[in-house]
Amino acid sequence: MEDTKPVTFPRALALAVVFGVLTAAAPDAMAKPLEEELSSILIDHPNIRAGYKTIESSRQDIAKARAGYFPTVAATGSGGPEYIDSPGERARRANGKAWMRSKVLAGVTVTQNMFSGYATAAAVKTARLNREIAEITLEGTRQSTMFEGITAYIDVLRQKRLIELARTNELTIERQLNLEDERVRRGSGITVDVLQAKSRLQLAKERLITFEGALEDAVSRYFQVFGHSPEIENMTDPVPPVNILPSGLERALEISLTENPAVGNSNTAVEMARESRTMVRSEYFPVVDLVGSWNYELNNNTVTGTRRDGAIVLSTNWTLFNGFTTRAGLTQATYNYRASKDNFDYTNRKVVEQTKLAWQALLTSRLRLGLLENAINIAGEVFISRKRLRDAGKETVINVLDAESEVNNAQIDYTSASYDERLAVYQLMLAMGRLNAKYLGLPPI
Repeated sequence: MEDTKPVTFPRALALAVVFGVLTAAAPDAMAKPLEEELSSILIDHPNIRAGYKTIESSRQDIAKARAGYFPTVAATGSGGPEYIDSPGERARRANGKAWMRSKVLAGVTVTQNMFSGYATAAAVKTARLNREIAEITLEGTRQSTMFEGITAYIDVLRQKRLIELARTNELTIERQLNLEDERVRRGSGITVDVLQAKSRLQLAKERLITFEGALEDAVSRYFQVFGHSPEIENMTDPVPPVNILPSGLERALEISLTENPAVGNSNTAVEMARESRTMVRSEYFPVVDLVGSWNYELNNNTVTGTRRDGAIVLSTNWTLFNGFTTRAGLTQATYNYRASKDNFDYTNRKVVEQTKLAWQALLTSRLRLGLLENAINIAGEVFISRKRLRDAGKETVINVLDAESEVNNAQIDYTSASYDERLAVYQLMLAMGRLNAKYLGLPPI
């Protein structure tokens, strides 16, 4: 026959706290409030909308840069009466009069660049890198915005649960106060105990007010992220995708240095700085254009009749000296390139730091949960023992209230730690660059 371990009050108290924090951790399969909210901000959040528009703007930069590969066509035209009165013209004409005719001028010039020192190719590549940076920046914005939303969502739930604990504590102290007051009226209690109970009640009310104020702040942050107030009663505790987390810190660091948007952004900035050197270096080369022109003239500049001419020429423009401007620009571009590499190294360090901090936060929160669960058990046993002694007249009410306060503090710490653990999972995903729709199980964008 199996032995059945009795469920003591402290153990039941601990289980109640755990159940109260984790009850909503397994929400109904048909309702995923956090996921729905995150899906909405991926479409509606102003920062994300701005990111999409920035990408579209950068695409137009590519089109502008590619224009250097195409010919330019320019047309000119003019017409109107022309009057020329000069000694030479009067002498040339038999009647000695001035020249006066209605003239017409028209022309078309087509210019095709043949060589520009690779400036056009560098400009196109720079524009494409700009678009890549815009796309990476948008991904970083999406992930940081989702983390901000997750933090706001969890904070609302945290404050809601803390308010529930604070109200329970207030009611318990008030009930104990009434018992002590009844003892005093019967002549078996101590007036000082009643005053101390009233003092503890005021502290409990103060804590409740603090949590209620924190909830209002959490609601304000929630509104800022999601654009509407939370439906607190319908909110459920999120279940972080812990199954996608790596088993060790080293693997987490490898993922972070590969997938974190900040690293990709910084690496692309290095490529842009390299291309800027190519663009400056192109100034050392000549610019070669193929120019075709066609002109039409009627009664122009004392010449009566029609004139047509056309030409196709190879035009070269080479700046041989510009006051060392190109040399200074190339030196500047080289320093900018080296600075971008230093910034890349710094970004890697920051990402490594972010990952390590997130990893340690997750480990710490998990260790705290185990210790705080034990603390609830121990504090519950102490509280029960002191309450029994008080009922027997062998303990003061202040010690009973202090024991109860320890239970309440342990419950509050456990609740905060449980939400910290959830948040730490998302924080680690953010550091690894995986806080996105794919790993959160959201619909594809």
